[in-house]
Amino acid sequence: MKTEENKMDEIFSRFDSQWDMEEPAAGHEDRFLDRLDKHNRKKPKGKGLIYWLAVPAAAAIAILLTMLFTFSPDGNDKTMAKLSPKTEKTQMYFASIINQELEKVQKENTPETKTLVADAMKHMQQLEADYDKITHDLAKKGENKQLIHAMITNLQTRISFLEDVLVKIENIKKIKENYHEDNNA
Repeated sequence: MKTEENKMDEIFSRFDSQWDMEEPAAGHEDRFLDRLDKHNRKKPKGKGLIYWLAVPAAAAIAILLTMLFTFSPDGNDKTMAKLSPKTEKTQMYFASIINQELEKVQKENTPETKTLVADAMKHMQQLEADYDKITHDLAKKGENKQLIHAMITNLQTRISFLEDVLVKIENIKKIKENYHEDNNA
């Protein structure tokens, strides 16, 4: 142990006249803390990357599960078998548009729009539940004009709703940009 202390003393004695003993310039600590704060503010963006990857992945899983249960071979396939090819084609067309719009909304999920996106997802779940009731009625009663109209109206409502949500998100972005421009000017 003493030999190690001797070695350390020897090393320090070699550099005895080379130590920097000057005080840093005025404001050095403040500048350092500012830079440290800026660096620490950037770190949560790394967490945001995980969040941005997790949200679309969760949405894709939710969409796949919904489609699996909607088009499952159990009972709901009978619904599809009773639908005319034209109705089935219309349903698939609307479903693809809804999925595209839903992905756009979920990609815009930021801290500023989190509440709006969460409310939109709840509303979409309600519309999906209504749609499931319609398809259940189609399975029971067969294809008729009222049910087909209700089905198409539900699908159109979902598309319109998602487009409205996207417009609101764009408005939030514009407000945020204007706020930052005003504060930076």
